[in-house]
Amino acid sequence: MRWNHVVALISLLLMSQLSVDAAEKTCRGKEVKELEDGCTIINEAPLIFRDLKDEALIKRKTETISIIEHGVEVIETNIESFDYLKNATKISNKEGPAIIFRKNQKLKRFNFDGLKYLKGDPVDVVLEDDHFSSEGSSSSQSFHDWMFLEHISRSTHQRTEKCSKQFLEVRTTKESSDEDFKLPAIIAMGVFALLCIVSLILIWNWFKHRRSVEKNDKKTTEKTDEKNKTKNSSEAGTKSLEKSKSPATEIPTKSKSAEPTGSK
Repeated sequence: MRWNHVVALISLLLMSQLSVDAAEKTCRGKEVKELEDGCTIINEAPLIFRDLKDEALIKRKTETISIIEHGVEVIETNIESFDYLKNATKISNKEGPAIIFRKNQKLKRFNFDGLKYLKGDPVDVVLEDDHFSSEGSSSSQSFHDWMFLEHISRSTHQRTEKCSKQFLEVRTTKESSDEDFKLPAIIAMGVFALLCIVSLILIWNWFKHRRSVEKNDKKTTEKTDEKNKTKNSSEAGTKSLEKSKSPATEIPTKSKSAEPTGSK
C-alpha cells in the first residue's frame, strides 16, 4: 500500500514537471513575424519588431511571451502605439540595451503594463533618431508611458535617483542629421526648379500671346489701309468719269456793244 503511494507521488511529480515544461517554450530571438507560435521565453538574440503590417500575426506571435533575455528592438516602424509586449514581465540584456527604439517615424505610445523587471547594459532604454524622443516631452500620455518604464528601471536597479543616465540614452546619428538637412534642401531645390519651369512657361506664353496680338494688329492695320486705298482709288475714278461725261461750259465774255452813230 505504501509502495503504491510512492509510485503515485512520483507520477504526480513527473506530470507536474511535464506540464511546466509544456507551458514554457524557449525560442531564439529573431524578427517577430518569423517567430514560432507559443513562445514564452526569448533568448540568444534580440526580439526584433520591424515590419508590422500584419497586426493579427504579430499579436499572435507575442501574446504568450513573458520573458525576454536578449533585448527588444523596435526599428523603423510606422505605428503610433506599441502594445505587443504588454504581457511581458521581464526584459533584460547583458550585452546591450534592454529596449531600443530606432527611427520610428510616428511612435507616440507604448504599453508595458505587465513589466516587473527592466535591465540593460550599460543603459536600459535607447532612443535613436526616434519620434518618441520629442513626443515624450510634449504629450502627457506619452510622458506617463515614459515614467512607467523609468519606475520599473529604478525598481529593478534598486536606486533612488530618478531619470538616471543608466535608464535612458538618446542618440542622434550623423547619418540622420545629414538626412534631416538634405531632405529640406532637396525639397526646396525641387520647388525652386518647379517655379522656374512654371515661370518660363508663363513667360513663353506671354511672348507668344504678345506676338499673336501684334501680328493680328498688323494684319488689321494693313487691311484697313488697303481698304482705304481701294476706296480712295474708287472715288477718284468715279470723279474722273463724271468730269469726262459732263458738257463743256462756255464762260461768257463781256464785249462793248457798238453804239449807233447818229447824224447830226
